[in-house]
Amino acid sequence: MRDAFVMWRNTKMVVLVALSAAIYAAILIPFKIITIVPGYTELRPGNAIPVVCGLLFGPAAAWGCAIGNLIADFFGTIGPGSFFGMIGNFLFAYLPYRIWVMCKGFQPPRGSWREVPLLVLAIFIGSASCAIVIAFGVEFLGLFPFAYVILTSIITINNTLIGCILGIPLLILIYPRARRWQLTFSQVMRRDDLRGTRFTPVAATVILVACIIGVFAALDKAGTLANWASALGLMHIEPVIGEDGKPLPVSLLIPTEMALRQLGGWCSLAILLGTFFMARLGAGRRPADAVADEEVSPTSAGDINMNDVTFTYPGASQAALKSASFTQPAGQRHFRLGRTGAGKSTLALCLNGVIPHMQAGEYSGSVLVGGLDTSQWPVHQLSRVTGLVFQDFETQLFCSDVELEVASGLQNRGLPPELMRERVDYWLRELELEHLVGRDPSTLSGGEKQRLVLAAVMATEPPIVVLDEPTTDLDPAGRRQVMDAAGRLADQGRTLLIATGHTVEAVDGDGLLVLHDGEVAYSGEPAALLQDIEAAEALGLSPDPLAAIAAAVGLDKVPDDVASAVKRLRQRNARLDEQTLKADDAARQNQASSDIALSLEDVSFGYGKDRVLREVSLQVRTGEFVAVLGPNGAGKTTMCKLMMGLLTAGTGTVGVNGRNVGEMRISELAARIGYLYQNPDSQIFSDSVYAEVAFGPRNLGCDEDEVHRRVTDSLATTELGDCEAADPFTLTRGERQRVALAAILACQPDIIVFDEPTTGLDVPQQIAIMELLKKLQTQGRTVMMVTHHTDMALQYADRLLLLVNGELIADGATREVVAATESFLAADQLPPLAAQIGTELFGVPLLSAAEFARYVSLD
Repeated sequence: MRDAFVMWRNTKMVVLVALSAAIYAAILIPFKIITIVPGYTELRPGNAIPVVCGLLFGPAAAWGCAIGNLIADFFGTIGPGSFFGMIGNFLFAYLPYRIWVMCKGFQPPRGSWREVPLLVLAIFIGSASCAIVIAFGVEFLGLFPFAYVILTSIITINNTLIGCILGIPLLILIYPRARRWQLTFSQVMRRDDLRGTRFTPVAATVILVACIIGVFAALDKAGTLANWASALGLMHIEPVIGEDGKPLPVSLLIPTEMALRQLGGWCSLAILLGTFFMARLGAGRRPADAVADEEVSPTSAGDINMNDVTFTYPGASQAALKSASFTQPAGQRHFRLGRTGAGKSTLALCLNGVIPHMQAGEYSGSVLVGGLDTSQWPVHQLSRVTGLVFQDFETQLFCSDVELEVASGLQNRGLPPELMRERVDYWLRELELEHLVGRDPSTLSGGEKQRLVLAAVMATEPPIVVLDEPTTDLDPAGRRQVMDAAGRLADQGRTLLIATGHTVEAVDGDGLLVLHDGEVAYSGEPAALLQDIEAAEALGLSPDPLAAIAAAVGLDKVPDDVASAVKRLRQRNARLDEQTLKADDAARQNQASSDIALSLEDVSFGYGKDRVLREVSLQVRTGEFVAVLGPNGAGKTTMCKLMMGLLTAGTGTVGVNGRNVGEMRISELAARIGYLYQNPDSQIFSDSVYAEVAFGPRNLGCDEDEVHRRVTDSLATTELGDCEAADPFTLTRGERQRVALAAILACQPDIIVFDEPTTGLDVPQQIAIMELLKKLQTQGRTVMMVTHHTDMALQYADRLLLLVNGELIADGATREVVAATESFLAADQLPPLAAQIGTELFGVPLLSAAEFARYVSLD
């Protein structure tokens, strides 16, 4: 029964215990008034819950239903027999799950017709085991006459019928959702803890025989078997008259002298012993008890050694990591690159013991951090060696104050208050978070939250720091701050492994690790791969910008930096085709019409006392592609929400197509403007892609023919035509981004506002989504994009808005805004290398390597 005990180490399983207990008790309590045996049992339609929860949640449901039954007993039937009721209900949920794992493996049942025979058998075994143990307990305690005969029959029949009639349909309904939310026992627990042994079939046979004997003995002693035989004409039964003149039950199988208490005791013992051997024994994989309380002591500074690690998530068709091996010496700063789904985050979780200790799945290989084997040390001890910033950084925020958040890890380590104060102040200052002191982290912008998590991890000063996309939500200046801070940590002798989507950040690293389909595709010097354009693009990476510019103009060697690039281009007498450049810029500006799609007039807004926007005025023409840039917390997302009517301006007027947003109905706004959140999961909720995309048109009153046409067109536009029946949550981040966009397009708005369209996407996905937005612009739609990805904004947007501290400091054509260096830098934007080189050479910023190829020629 290892699984029933090791599950208490898993937070998800503990939550499922509470959930199962609450649901079971809540359904049992109202039926306490409909008694079958007063004071002992009642009508229990809720007995479908142990069946369903047990088959889906495994041992968590067993504990939960045992506790839930005890809670319900306090509302009418509490007594000495409640102890046996707890054991019985534990078996009722636990045994069907163990029978299923023994026969079918680790995937929970879906409730299909093919599964019904085994489900019925499993439900009978669970029901009969529950009935026999409870009936024996009540009989043993002598609580009322003929307890074993009555309770065994009633509970077995009630539980089996309810479990089959209600439980299987509920299983069909709940299984897809439990699996989507990764709550099934196979998704939460390690398979090694779920496996049976070579004795499992024997144990199951013993339980089945005990159930049959126990139930049939009760039916026989009650005369039920004799009555059935007589009714079916199988034999003639002579009635036996008792002393009171009433007929007595006739027993066919059980000798008169045999006491049912004795038989019930032996059957209960057989069931309990069989249950004990249905799963592996022992404590599972964990460090020795003494180790858990030991002070962790790295044996080799900050070295990282991963050897032949393979990991498969529960239910996954292929491994997330496949025989991954690499080493990283202490004190070096290495970068992790790879496409979405390549295994970067999985690798990070292996480095502080979350895998294999807390994340269920199949794990093999070894990981040493600071000389410590992560499989032999608990996560709370490994956190002293390896600090980890998750890709989903918001899951690491839990305090209600910024300073407390940074100090939380230090408090758990028992550091002196004066040292805690010193470290908190240092990291708040280092990451420019001092102005947020006193704020609740939940009120911060995405980028501010990301830097706060980073400060909290770095404040603990572990020898190894693993950062999983630490700059995704940061503006360019914020990214530079984080990378500079990481560099200083490396200079202090700490080991850093950083996952990033920005190739330019990785160029100067000490090493580069590239994952592709779960395998280590490259491990070595960054320049060797990133300056090889063909090799980098084959792995889904953006090449070194300087290498891309060199290739675009035909330089035979990649420059080391901007200065050397300018020098070499001057040596080759680089010339700019100004006429073509000006003609192209004019054509881009002429795409838009004179009609005003969006407008803000002296708009101000604040959250409480904090003013976020200050007298902002602007107009966006129909058909424009506008990008909004600015530092974290500048008010960019707030401005978008005002345009959507999700917030109401404190002062000023917000207009859509010439109408005041405050005077428009929600349905009118939805038909004219679509807003895509930074996280697509915030607006996806349907079970299929088709249903998700159809939701908007249906709510706008379209008939089904029109709904189908719009859905088909939108899915074709977003290249999701083959995904109609797919569950959106099974798709990749980039695909979910396109599902959200398709749902907006189906409403046929003229204006689309997109908040951080490239966050969480790899380079090919970023290009795909940006090309799609450009395509929508060419179809006459107005596109407004909030982004921290400066390079993408410069390549695709026709117009830039710079927002700083709630004020609009620049508004104009893209090249003009970039050329105004002072305001561009004031918005915490760093001109890309192409723009820096173009400005230095020609006095005109070129926006990409592609523009060098088009406008620049050499001798």
